[in-house]
Amino acid sequence: MYRPPQGQRRKATVLLVEDSRADQITVERALEDGQVNCDLLIADNGSNALKMLRGEAPYSDRERYPSPDLILLDINMPVMDGRETLKAIRKDEQLHTIPVIMLTTSNNDQDVEQSYNMGANAFVTKPVCQQDFVKAVVQMEQFWFELVTLPKHH
Repeated sequence: MYRPPQGQRRKATVLLVEDSRADQITVERALEDGQVNCDLLIADNGSNALKMLRGEAPYSDRERYPSPDLILLDINMPVMDGRETLKAIRKDEQLHTIPVIMLTTSNNDQDVEQSYNMGANAFVTKPVCQQDFVKAVVQMEQFWFELVTLPKHH
């Protein structure tokens, strides 16, 4: 288990898997506005996310594309959606311990239940208001990087 000493917390890496450029920018701004101490990697669909997670070309440079500490995963995307991506992550021996938060505009009960049944660690409906979105991102950061102990997967 990896838990840095108090006051010496390393910078976290977050992988955002989101096809909407507008939503990518919203997450980037929320992280900046909330002064969240992390590096953000972005994949525009599940297929590219899996290549990045596995260090496959064109994401083989681990300095540039390190293994993330947390994955924020949209449900509805082209090429490979969030459900398929989550399923592949949970089946992969090298990736299955990385926490995955489903971050989506959906608040459909079926999406929530299916996400948890497939191994999501959390389900967060994207707030519409930027201020609420910043607050949600800061709370996620505090929970995942300050309160809980994450398994070392690097």
